[in-house]
Amino acid sequence: MKPRVMLAIAICLLAAGSAPAADALKKQAEWNNPQYPVMRQKLIDWMTEADPPEAQKSAISQLWPEEAPNEASAELGLRILETVAVVDADARELAVTTLATTSVAETPQFPWLADSSKPFPQWIGDNLRFQYGRWLAEQRLLDEAHQQLKDLPIDTAADPAALLFHRAVCEHYLLQKKECVATLGTLLSNQEEIAPRYLAVAKLMLADIQPLETDSLDEVARLMRDIERRLDLGRAGKRVRTQEDDVVAKLDKMIEDLEKQMQQQQQQSQGGQQGGNSTQPSSPLNDSMPAGGGGPGNIDPKKMNPGDNWGNLPPKERQEALQQISNEFPSHYRRVIEEYFRKLAREEDSK
Repeated sequence: MKPRVMLAIAICLLAAGSAPAADALKKQAEWNNPQYPVMRQKLIDWMTEADPPEAQKSAISQLWPEEAPNEASAELGLRILETVAVVDADARELAVTTLATTSVAETPQFPWLADSSKPFPQWIGDNLRFQYGRWLAEQRLLDEAHQQLKDLPIDTAADPAALLFHRAVCEHYLLQKKECVATLGTLLSNQEEIAPRYLAVAKLMLADIQPLETDSLDEVARLMRDIERRLDLGRAGKRVRTQEDDVVAKLDKMIEDLEKQMQQQQQQSQGGQQGGNSTQPSSPLNDSMPAGGGGPGNIDPKKMNPGDNWGNLPPKERQEALQQISNEFPSHYRRVIEEYFRKLAREEDSK
């Protein structure tokens, strides 16, 4: 068979097989962006059932023209919020809060988002909750944001990619590794429909959190970062104190493990030296004879009290100990260890 004929057959077979392969990849996607005509029809059906005044109908019709605008899925979510704001005062307050460009002194509460007392369907309420949760995440109120976003369904979301992305951001920052990896997996299952800014950051978050190990210095650094965030927000309550105690306990354990490791290495080194020493006596010393040898008899008092507080070491020795510990880890963890010593010193001073 001629080479050109073989090449033509191969191309035909490849083309024939590419369609099923593309379909298989598409089926693996766990979400898809909603289409504008579908969302528009759902809003029309709800408006018909609710039967608002003519002025409100006219305003809503202007928000949802028959011809689909050239915009991203994020705009669909905003259109839904603006639509409900036309007919509902609470939704107007939510829109004013979440669309404002300035931060607020106190976190506004919208308890009606959690109940079913409002005269609009569940899928609309879920989209309003997303707008609130997204705004909370942007304000670094990640606990509250996660509370709003964690249970929202993606099949009725106007912007499923944004919902998954902001949920993953909360889980990543709050060190919920298992949940974060699962959320990012769902998000990245349909990369073709993810905004570039979400796609790039999502891949970075996944690569960042997968190697995270429990009780590692990396975890401690992240816990301290979260403590700083909470303190910046004026939250110095029980949770922050618990996190601080957890950080100190983890660092205590790391230092203890490091000391044990150094002792083992020292013992192994001494054992090797003794094994190679050819001056060992061939017979035991008589009990009635005093052993030879001598020494100054001076003992370092610091070695007699292993329970001394690390935070109260003299500055020079504290610096040497800090340097020895820091050499075991990347340089950007130095601040974590320094803060650990400061906390121990503060605790000792308060006794």
